[in-house]
Amino acid sequence: MFYHLGKIATRYRWLIVGLWMVAAAIALPFAPQASQVLQSGGFTSPDAESQRAINLLVDKLHLNLTTVQVIFTSKHYTADDPRFVQQTQQALAKVQNWSEVTQIISFTDNPRQISLDRKAAYVNVLLKPDPDSAPKLLPELEQRLQKVPDLQESVGGGPVFYEDIQSVSERDLRRAETLAFPFALIALLFVFRSVIAAILPALVGGCAVVVALALIFVLGHVTPLSIFVLNITTLFGLGLGVDYSLFMVSRFREEVARGRSIEDAIAVTVATAGRAVTFSGLTVSIGLFGLTFFRINMLHSVGLGGMLVVILAVLAALTLLPALLAIIGLRVNALPVRLPRLRRRVDTVINGSNNLSHGFWYRLSQFVMRYPVRVFVPVLLLLISFGLPFLGVRFSAPDASILPKDVPSRAAYDLLATRFNNSDTTPILLAVQTTGSALTDANIQNLYTYVRRIEADPRVQRVDSIVSADPRFTLAQYRLLYSNPQLIADPYIGSLVKSTVAGNTVMIQV
Repeated sequence: MFYHLGKIATRYRWLIVGLWMVAAAIALPFAPQASQVLQSGGFTSPDAESQRAINLLVDKLHLNLTTVQVIFTSKHYTADDPRFVQQTQQALAKVQNWSEVTQIISFTDNPRQISLDRKAAYVNVLLKPDPDSAPKLLPELEQRLQKVPDLQESVGGGPVFYEDIQSVSERDLRRAETLAFPFALIALLFVFRSVIAAILPALVGGCAVVVALALIFVLGHVTPLSIFVLNITTLFGLGLGVDYSLFMVSRFREEVARGRSIEDAIAVTVATAGRAVTFSGLTVSIGLFGLTFFRINMLHSVGLGGMLVVILAVLAALTLLPALLAIIGLRVNALPVRLPRLRRRVDTVINGSNNLSHGFWYRLSQFVMRYPVRVFVPVLLLLISFGLPFLGVRFSAPDASILPKDVPSRAAYDLLATRFNNSDTTPILLAVQTTGSALTDANIQNLYTYVRRIEADPRVQRVDSIVSADPRFTLAQYRLLYSNPQLIADPYIGSLVKSTVAGNTVMIQV
């Protein structure tokens, strides 16, 4: 089958190259736009208990998941200084009147939003859109945020984190493309010592990447895809595209050196190297296919995008490259380049036979076959030693610490981590459902007992709930307080009940 495929590629070479060029020309305008349809986040599974709890709180309590933190720092004033408060109000004046903002929770309402040294404080700006759409509002938010003379402003939070992930991914993608192509060409020049032969693998790999990115742009309108699919597409497209084409071009040159005609050389190349490329791509695709069964969007997207670009890399190596070789023919060795040799040159073919020369790789393979145990044991021990650190690996959800220190969300994250109580900015949310109304006498007693058990855990610093609003209150006082919620006079407790209780659903922050 592969032999005949090589014959077909030779016979219809101009048609095949034309079709690939048309596909690349159509894909070229859409490939740079792929990031516009991709989503940040996607690190949780809809089946996870944590996600079900969040969905319940959003449904019952209308929990806002789109919170931007604006951090104010001062070298001169403390957060309780009237001048500090006045300047924060001045900075937020246009934000407060913005229709996209549902609420602003200031440090004047919650003293826990003041830093430990009291020279910094943050406000929580709650936005209307969902987390996926909120990053689009950040430019306008930053425009509305007024600069004030004595305070420095930093913006962080989930939407900023997701926006920075997208921008950093796009920036790194451009950098990778800028660096990868020149380095790949240099490596190929050292291998082939011919400009034409070196360009072919890079051309095939680049073509696979461009078409894959355009298809991802289309798929992004049909199904949610993570921004990380950009990285895997470029990585696999260039890596495998160049790798597969390298095998094919090398085998083609060997077959031509043996005296075969161009047509026969291409047919044998596809039948041998092409077969290896196909099964290699099939193996990689099967591994990536397993990721598509994950409900976590980031993993699902990586599997989908990876499979797509691997299939395209294989197709390009089996069709586009043989067609180009058929057109170029013996000119594949044109434009030779004089470069220093990494090792003594040996001819690949001796006297037109199929015997390989006694070069380094030949001698290495002979040594391995002659002393398999001597090679197997030390190599196995070396691989095990490389894998030992993985025994201590700790998995966690990504946060802004994965980003470079020069991006806004990372700077805000570091500021919150070093100057504030970090547990206040990243609490654990518990969704508790009771039998009947949560404010009945029996349920208040059950909630009180439950919260006391959580507080007894030495790892817990504080629990915020309707039954821990005031540490001085006893169970009897809480039962009396909530016996008639409409008569609660304390504004803080009244606001707490309104924001954390709805029917039989209660939110507890740990």
